[in-house]
Amino acid sequence: MATDRMQMTLLFFGILSFCAVLGSNNTYVYPSGYNNSQVVLTEQSVSCEQRTCNLYPNSTETREKLERFLKSGLKVIEYRLLLNGIPIKLSEAKYYKADTWVRAQQKHGRTLLTLAFNYDIMSLWMLSIGTSSLQVNLQESIHGCFQKLPDKCRIQKIQHLLFRDLDPNSTESTSFKTGDASICNPLVRDVDGYGEFLYNCCGIHKQKLECQYQLPDIWVRILNYMIDITMYSVILVAPLMAPKWLYKFTKTEHTYVAKLNKPLKKTMYVSKSKPTDLVFGHTFTPKDTENFPKLNLLLATNQVPRDKIVPIEISQMDIAPGPESLLTEQNIPVGILTMLYRLIFQCRIRKWSACNPYCSASILGSCYETCEVTWLHVWKAIGAVFFVGVIIPTPYYIRLLIYYVFESEEITARKVALQNLRLAEIYESNLIQYLTPTHPAFIVAYVLYFLSCIIYVMVLYGVIGTGKVQNVIQESFDDLNQIKYRKVLSMPLGVLLLPLKRCGIFGLLIGPIYWAIFFIPAVILALLYGLPTMYLTFRMFLNTQTSFKRFVRRQAGAKSRLGMLKDDMRELYDWMKTVNVTQKPDEARPKLQLSRAKRMRLMAVQLVAAVGCLLLIYAILIMFSQIVALAVQMFALTLMGAVVNAGAVLKYLSLLFLIGVYAHDAFTDVYNTYLTLNQHITRNLYGRISEASEYALLRTSEQENRAFKTERPDIECETEFECDDLSKKKAKHYRTHNLVLFLDANDRPMIPRKLFDKICQIEVAGSPGPVFKRMTGAFQYLMTIVIFLVFVFVIVATFGDIYDVSSANQTLAAVIGGFLPLLFRNFLKPPRGGTSYQSAIIWKSKLEEAIVYYFESWPIADLDIHPPVKDANLESDDAGIVEQTDTSTAPSIEEHVSPQEFASLVPENSNDVLRIPYRSQSMSEISMSMTESLCVDIFIKLNPREHDGNNEHDMMELTIQSNV
Repeated sequence: MATDRMQMTLLFFGILSFCAVLGSNNTYVYPSGYNNSQVVLTEQSVSCEQRTCNLYPNSTETREKLERFLKSGLKVIEYRLLLNGIPIKLSEAKYYKADTWVRAQQKHGRTLLTLAFNYDIMSLWMLSIGTSSLQVNLQESIHGCFQKLPDKCRIQKIQHLLFRDLDPNSTESTSFKTGDASICNPLVRDVDGYGEFLYNCCGIHKQKLECQYQLPDIWVRILNYMIDITMYSVILVAPLMAPKWLYKFTKTEHTYVAKLNKPLKKTMYVSKSKPTDLVFGHTFTPKDTENFPKLNLLLATNQVPRDKIVPIEISQMDIAPGPESLLTEQNIPVGILTMLYRLIFQCRIRKWSACNPYCSASILGSCYETCEVTWLHVWKAIGAVFFVGVIIPTPYYIRLLIYYVFESEEITARKVALQNLRLAEIYESNLIQYLTPTHPAFIVAYVLYFLSCIIYVMVLYGVIGTGKVQNVIQESFDDLNQIKYRKVLSMPLGVLLLPLKRCGIFGLLIGPIYWAIFFIPAVILALLYGLPTMYLTFRMFLNTQTSFKRFVRRQAGAKSRLGMLKDDMRELYDWMKTVNVTQKPDEARPKLQLSRAKRMRLMAVQLVAAVGCLLLIYAILIMFSQIVALAVQMFALTLMGAVVNAGAVLKYLSLLFLIGVYAHDAFTDVYNTYLTLNQHITRNLYGRISEASEYALLRTSEQENRAFKTERPDIECETEFECDDLSKKKAKHYRTHNLVLFLDANDRPMIPRKLFDKICQIEVAGSPGPVFKRMTGAFQYLMTIVIFLVFVFVIVATFGDIYDVSSANQTLAAVIGGFLPLLFRNFLKPPRGGTSYQSAIIWKSKLEEAIVYYFESWPIADLDIHPPVKDANLESDDAGIVEQTDTSTAPSIEEHVSPQEFASLVPENSNDVLRIPYRSQSMSEISMSMTESLCVDIFIKLNPREHDGNNEHDMMELTIQSNV
């Protein structure tokens, strides 16, 4: 009986113990007066406490250092635990950093643990204020006993030591009793097969040890969502950020026409092959003339004889200034970055007296002076490679540097832990951390980026074989820039209202059926048109068919009357067409068919070009997305750190703010000075050229891009160098004399950039002078101010520490002292001279000289030629030289001179009779040149695959090929 009663008692206590274990949920209960022997623990914990194995630091210096950290009020202390000099490890893979433990103080410290693990570098170390790390060397009470414990016992032994602030013989710290501090360790949590990295924080609450996963609060989650939304939004609109000079390869859009007072009399030779017995001044290939509409019209209509030297006249110059060759009134090339770019990468430093002989010297020295490769060519190539390979991707290099210095070790440890646990990795909107920079996808992106740079340079310089890529890129970006986003937004709205328009109030009955069919496709189309990256993707594939569609005959059929549904679809299609203004009308396209084989081959070539362009664009977008993510995350976390630690960083931020204010003041003053000068030059030229003022009064439809020369009837071109002519030094360029004002179709006046640079070299009392001198003076002024500010802050910080001045008062004193130079400059300094120099006689004289004797070479954008009229006084017996006199009755292109009329102006044996050399020479020089090769000014090389243009089919094909 006694035995049965004892068995019942043991069973009863066993049931109570089991219920206690279930109800405790593996927590520690700390009654009042807590010590190691009074803790009510779980069954597993009891067995751990019974083991006589404890940890304690092997040096008192570690404990003293921790006390200093606690007195200074640190929010986060990271322990790095070493056992006998070796990092502590646990057998379970989820404790992937068993040697790392964190003492988080208050909510501030626990919130930092929910941020990205690299929050210190991402906040520029502002969030790391109030945090520190401590390396703790531990030893065992019994050598080797700790490694024999199971993982749970090891964790409890570590927590037992850390809760007592590294003093195993004391009770728990007061901060843990009040619930202000927690001990956290990083681990991996299994979330439906995915590994989530977070901290498990344990703290005392109501005398119980409670452990929970530290998850981000609502505001941190909102911040992460905003960072992700900003990053993806920038990626979706990234193509709109591409500067136009990246894809504006053609010159037709920026063509300007300059009328000549006297036409240029030249000779031209048109053929499919270049003769060897002739010397040509300017040679134009089919690639060069594909965007010459006026010349192509003459060639297509067979108005120019082939394989003959033809005398021509050029009454106007069609020139194509580059995107950086002209300056508007509000745009000037002044700034630190602009100056460095022009000096280094555009090699403007060669104009310096010390560099000029070096740049023009041969790379082989005086031993091989015939070598045409100079040091200028070498350094230009090095500068281009450095700019493309280093300067442009510098933000991405910074991202890689941050990864390998601050993130690589942590990312590697996490990936190994996930592999050991057989868990999948969660993508956290950071592709570099998810894939690592050496992933094959990034390797392909790097290769494609540098390949795109090479292709871009080849396209820019017209290398044969890149025309398809050029067409796809340019047409796609042009279409993107011409999208009418208001009509994109109105597309879904129009679909909603269309039933009401057709059926009135009865549309409410059939509307749901109609909307269910067409509204979702309309929304998808609106998103496709409204998101630039998506639009560019499908537009490139669409533009693969533009080249061969130009040859397809399209008949305009009658409007279909098959019912309301088909009409509605047609109206929806019309809306889609009006979204983009670059849509060409079908009737404007040539109606010519190609064979099926040619169409398929052309489509395959364009398709390959489109796929290649898309790969290049998405490779750049991948790298660009990581730069955007880095910038957005840095901005958000840095701002958070500045707000949280305002007392500690405010005075340093005020120093940076003052430096920014003075830098803006110094360089803005320089910029405004030259902006005023540019506006003065533009108004001066606009006022002195009466033809420009009259031309601006015309209607917009009657205007074209025009270039104007200054009016100086009392001065004639005295030498060959001063006359308007084909350039003698640059191929396919016009050399113009005092062509100084450009007016586009929108009446926006512009001046040449070289003219502005030339006028800036005028040094008169009160004038701006050279830009380099002004920028150097501004930089010296800024350095002086920076030194003064540093002295002010050192003095304030020194006396602030001596007299225990608060951080707010130190910041106020530093800001007041830092603003003193600005106050003295604006209120105590005499007023500046302003623009009084513009009324000085010597300035006007030098300005007039700079404008009148201004020369520049411009790229030829088209050849507007016409045949000269026969002169009755033609001197045919003077060494066979044919000279033409100026006349105003020369037939123009619009008169469509027949081939017979054009050919009648040329002698039958023109190759023997016409010996007009390329350079203007005297009669004796011309007589001497008759025994040498004949010189012709212009050679037009035709495409060998083109026909002779004897029928309508051939002429149409020639026109199409010149436009494609």
